Amino acid sequence: MLPGKSTRKIDTDSKKSDKNKICNNDDEDTNNHRRLSLEYSLDKLGDAGAYEFANGSGSGSDIEEDDDKDGDCDIYPFASTLEKDVDESNIDADGEEVMLHICVYQINTSCELPFIEYMMNNGYNKKNKKSKQQQQFEFPNIKYAPSKRTALDQVKTHVSTVLFKDNEVVKYRGHLKKGNDIYFFFHKYFRKLKFPHKLSISEDLWWTVTSEIVNFKKVLYIDVDKRATDLFLRNPAIMRLYDCNGKLIETPVICYYGDQYQKITYLAFFGLLKAPLKSSFGPFYVGTNFLSSMKYACYTNDNKPFELYDGTALTTGKYGKYVEGGVLRSVLFVGKMNVFLKSGIPDNSQISQEVAKTDESVRKLLALRDSNGNWTENYDTAYSGLYFVSIDDDDDVGDDNDNDAKDEKKRIAVNTVEWFFKNYNHSSILSYHMIETSSIPEKYDVDYTEYNIK
Repeated sequence: MLPGKSTRKIDTDSKKSDKNKICNNDDEDTNNHRRLSLEYSLDKLGDAGAYEFANGSGSGSDIEEDDDKDGDCDIYPFASTLEKDVDESNIDADGEEVMLHICVYQINTSCELPFIEYMMNNGYNKKNKKSKQQQQFEFPNIKYAPSKRTALDQVKTHVSTVLFKDNEVVKYRGHLKKGNDIYFFFHKYFRKLKFPHKLSISEDLWWTVTSEIVNFKKVLYIDVDKRATDLFLRNPAIMRLYDCNGKLIETPVICYYGDQYQKITYLAFFGLLKAPLKSSFGPFYVGTNFLSSMKYACYTNDNKPFELYDGTALTTGKYGKYVEGGVLRSVLFVGKMNVFLKSGIPDNSQISQEVAKTDESVRKLLALRDSNGNWTENYDTAYSGLYFVSIDDDDDVGDDNDNDAKDEKKRIAVNTVEWFFKNYNHSSILSYHMIETSSIPEKYDVDYTEYNIK
C-alpha cells in the first residue's frame, strides 16, 4: 500500500486468484496436507448419530477410538494427553467456588493447511470493580453445583442444551485442573460453511484462533480473558497441530481487511481481490492488523466525499468518512516471510519512482516498497510494520520566533502494518463485520482507537 493514504482499490482484472498450495516443497508434503483435510471432513465420518451429543441429548456413550487420529497419524497430540476421569473427591474440598470451563475446539480445514479454533463467549467480566460490564472473550463456564450429578455430567448437559442445540458432532476428550478451575475439552467436528458469518457485537459465541488468544490477546478490539491466555501459555501443546509425519504445522496469524461495507460483503461471499499495481509490494493479496484496517474501513482513500453514479452518498462530512464501514477477519499462513524495514534499501522500481515524484510520503518510505514484487521469488509473504515519518522539511514549519509557526503541526505520513501474500489459499476468511462510524472522528486520526462493530 501507499504510505500516508488509503489505497484499498479493487482491481477487477485480477479476480483470478493464485491457488498454489501453501506447502508444495515436495509431493509427499502435499499429499499429507490433502490427507489432513480429508480426515476432518464430515463426509468421511459416516453416521453422525453415532457420536456423543449428535442428538442433542448429551447422554450418548463415548467412542472408543481416538478422534484426532487416522491410523498412526495423531494430528492433535495434546488431546490424547488429557485425563478423562474427574476425581469428584477433589472438587469443592475447601468449600470455595469451583468454576467448570468448557473448551470446545474444532480443526478448521477451509484453508490448505488445517488450523485449530476454540469457541469463546463474548461476555462481561462483572467482577471488575472499575467497570461493572467490561466486555471480554472467555471460555463458556458454569459454577460447579454439588449434587448427585458429577461435574462432567453438568458440563455435558450445558454443552448439549446450551452451546449446541442443533445436531452437531461433539466429543469429550478430557480435562485439566488448575486450583478451583477445571477446563473440560471437547472436540467438535468441523463443518465447512458456504460463506463466512456476519458477526455482530451481540453474538455470544465466536470461534477464535490461537493468534488472538495468545499473541494479540484480543478478538478485534475486545480483550481475551487472561485466564485463557495463561492456560495456553502454560500448556503450549494446546496450540500445536502436526502432519502425518510428525512435522509441526504452522500456526496462522490473525489479520484484517477494511473497506466500505458493501465491498466487504461482496468480498466475504466471493473472496479477496488483489491489490492494485501501485501498491507497496505489487498486485498481490493483503491483510493488516485491526487498527490499521480501520483506516480503510471507515474512510475513503483520498479522504474526500464519494457517491455512486446514481447520486447515493457512501460518505458523510467533507473528509470521506463512510456511512457504513466493514472489515474482514481472516487467518494467514505467512510461510517464509520477508520483513521490510525503514532502514532498508529503497525500492528503485519504475512504479515506486514515478509515485514518489508526486507523493512525498512514498519518497521518504521507499525502503518499505517492492512494487515489482521481487520478494515473491523467494518468499511467501512480505511484511512491513507501523512507521511514522514527517513529510515537511524543518524550514517549512517555521522558527520558534514565529508565533503562527509554533501552532503549526508537521504533516505526518503513516505506513500501516501490512502482510502481502502471493497465494490465495494462504488465507481464509473467518467472519465479517459492520463498523459503527457515527461516533468516530470526521477525519482519520491515527491516534484514535475507540472503534466498535455493530
